[in-house]
This record gives sequence, C-alpha cells and structure tokens, in this order.
Amino acid sequence: MDERILEFIGDLRRAEIRISPSEALDALAASAEVGLGDRETFKSTLAATLIKEFRDQATFDRLFNLYFLDLEALGRGLQKALGPGDPRVQDLLDRLLAEEGMELDDLTELLMRGGGSEMEMAIRASGQNAGLERLMYFLQVGFFSRRISDRFDWSAIEADLEKIMKLLEARGLDPGQLARIRNYLELRLEAFKRMIRQHVERELERRAYRQGEKLTREVLADKPLFALTPDEIAQMKNVVARLARKIKDALVLRQRQEQRGRIDTRRTTRKSLQYGGIPMELFLKRRHREKPKLITVCDVSDSVRNASRFMLQLVWSLQECFSRVRSYVFVSEIAEVTQAFNTYPVERAIEWALKGAPVDYHCRSDFGYAFSRFSKTELESLDKKTTILVLGDARNNYNDPQAWALRLIRERVKGIIWLNPEGQWGWGIGDSVMPLYAPSCDFVRECRTIAQLGEVVDNLVHHWWRRGR
Repeated sequence: MDERILEFIGDLRRAEIRISPSEALDALAASAEVGLGDRETFKSTLAATLIKEFRDQATFDRLFNLYFLDLEALGRGLQKALGPGDPRVQDLLDRLLAEEGMELDDLTELLMRGGGSEMEMAIRASGQNAGLERLMYFLQVGFFSRRISDRFDWSAIEADLEKIMKLLEARGLDPGQLARIRNYLELRLEAFKRMIRQHVERELERRAYRQGEKLTREVLADKPLFALTPDEIAQMKNVVARLARKIKDALVLRQRQEQRGRIDTRRTTRKSLQYGGIPMELFLKRRHREKPKLITVCDVSDSVRNASRFMLQLVWSLQECFSRVRSYVFVSEIAEVTQAFNTYPVERAIEWALKGAPVDYHCRSDFGYAFSRFSKTELESLDKKTTILVLGDARNNYNDPQAWALRLIRERVKGIIWLNPEGQWGWGIGDSVMPLYAPSCDFVRECRTIAQLGEVVDNLVHHWWRRGR
C-alpha cells in the first residue's frame, strides 16, 4: 500500500499539486495509523497531509477514486457477480478442508474464502511487474489482462478444485449437490478473472485521465485568448494559477541560491597563497537586489478583455516578487484598480476591474487619451525602479495616438514592456498604432496565448528586473 500511495503522490505532483518529501512521509505515517478499514477516514487522512489549497481538492478527489477504489463496493459487486450466497455449500467446504487437512494453493484458498478486497490486492500484486506503465490504449486491455492472468498458476487451482470434487464424491454426495458445488466454485473463478480485466481497465482510465489533463492544459495554453469559451475561461483560471506557482517556485529557488552566495574567486585565490595555492578558505560574494515596482496598464475593451483578465490574475499571483504592484484599466478613460485587490479576493477584484471600474466600457478605445491622462496624474510617482507593463492591441480607432505621452513616461521609469494580444502581422495595419508606440518600449511582444503570457512574465520576474540599468 505504501507503494500505491507513492504512485498516487507522483500523479498528484504531475497534476502540479505541490507536495514536499516531508508531506509524503507524513501521508505514509498517517495512513499506516488509520489503516484501510474505513475508506472515508483513509481519504481524509491523505487529503489532510497532502492538500494545502482548496482549488486542488477536486483533482485530489478524481485521482483518489482512480487509485483507491471503494473496496466495500467492490465486495458488493463481487457478491452480485457470484449470485446469491450459499452458506450450506461454504460450510460444507470448510468442514471438508478441516477434516481432511488439505493443503491448498494460496489462490485456491482466496477463491474459496476471500472477499473482494483480498482478491483485488492479489491482482494488484501480480500486476506490479506486468508492464502496465506501457498501457495507453483500450485495445491493449486484453493483452495486459492475459499477461497478469498468466502470472497465476491456474493448473494448480484446477488440480485443487478437482481434488475437492473427488473427495466430496467419495463422501457419497448425490450428482445434484456435486453440480451445485462445482457451479459455486466456477462462479468464483470466473469472477476473479473478470476482476483482472477490471483492474487493467481502471489503470487505463487513470493514465488516460493524467494524459487528458495534460493535453487539455497544453491545448488551452496555446489557444488564442479571444477564442476562449466561458467554460474554457473557467478552466484557464486554474492553468494560470499553476503557471504562477511554477514561476514563483523557480524564483524562490534562485533567491535561496543568491542568499548562499557565489565563490569570490579573486579573494579566495589571494587567501590561498599562504596555503601554497590550496583554497583552504572560501570567500563568498552576495548581491542584494531590491524588488522592483510594477505598474500594469490593461486595455479592457471587449477585444482584449480575456487577455487582461489573465494578466491581472498572473501578476497579482506574483506580487510577492515585487515591492509594489499597481494596476490601471482603461478603454478611453483610465482608472486605478489597485484598491480593489486590497479589499476583495483576487477573483472578485478582477471581475470588478473588468466590469465595475469607473471607466466607460462601451466607448471606443483611445490609447492616446489614456496615456496622456496617466502622464498628467501619475508622472511624479514614477521612478527608475518602476517597470510599466502595458497590455493592449494598440487599435486606436483613428484617434490621436499622442505618442509623446508614452515617451515622457519612459523617461521616468526603468522600462516599458508592451504585450499585444493581436498577431504581429496586424501591427500598423488599419487603425493599429503599434509602430508609433514601439520605439518608446524596451520589449514589445505578441501575447495571443497563455503560454506566451507566461513566458513574458517569467522573463520579467527572472531576468528583466535582475539586470542593472
């Protein structure tokens, strides 16, 4: 069972649920204490030791049901497959074995006396080295079922059953009773063989679920944001949350490495001269980096609203990486929405920013007016530690682009990064003024998908703010 729990933890990690080695050890120790007698207690024990965030609970539940089937329900299913119980036959077989002192094969004993849980554990043990890790398609179920089945000594079982029938016949049982007992034993044997196939089918379902989840994330991550359906938007929230955790985890690891410091080769070499050139004492150099400030400016017009939604979620999930994060939204008028994130939960704050901020969501986009208003009201608050992150398609509806405002902002900050949810082929065509704004930006990137958004934000966190200006 420990091996099964570790396999389960491996799949949870592949589903991007963070589980540390110490938490895995806690799960093993706690499950050993509570045992398998009560499935719900066992499930609650694993959840308490492995799951830290409510949003991971649904994934845990689905995988748990694939890994740890309901043994009580399995027993009921086995009884249904065997038909009505026959206590008289079972009692007769028990007395025969006790009186004759017969030594039976372990599997024969299991077939005659075992319940569903014991049979399941025997099948699982035989399937450990059957190559089930190569199980990928439904057409392979029969092959792997036979492979597990071949690991049992069916000839020994049949010999035991035949011996039992001869002993019963020698005791003078009539043909009707003998037929009834033979039918009882054959039903249990067939039920066991069906359980082997069901075990392989569950393993296939588990692997298909894992691959399906991975494929869904990959497809959604590369799908244009404007094409997402409402259901896909709901799924993407989890994808963005996982992406943010991955970026944060990588950043924390790098910060720990920096805190330990790197070898100062010059001082170490100089000190080693007194030891004949052998570096007996190591000197480390550590660099203290101040966290940057970040300002996000998001176009929330209908054409790019999905992109703004996910950028706000991603940036606010990473706000620990910055000393301060401020957010603004605009269509034509521009408004700060930072306070909403300090007051509401992130999801509610994002919905408010996209629907309830003091801007006219139904007017036409006017980037020039928004930038000019921002430069007049916020210019004094900008400094060289601040990075401006702009998300918008630069479709200005033939209004005055007022590019001077963006140039003025650029002079006061560390840099401007512009993410455009529109394909690069459309920049400068029609009412797009992207070529007028691009010279004032340090980075201009196409950002049509979550994968591209994550790549840019990852670059921002790990590289952009780490370099000097």
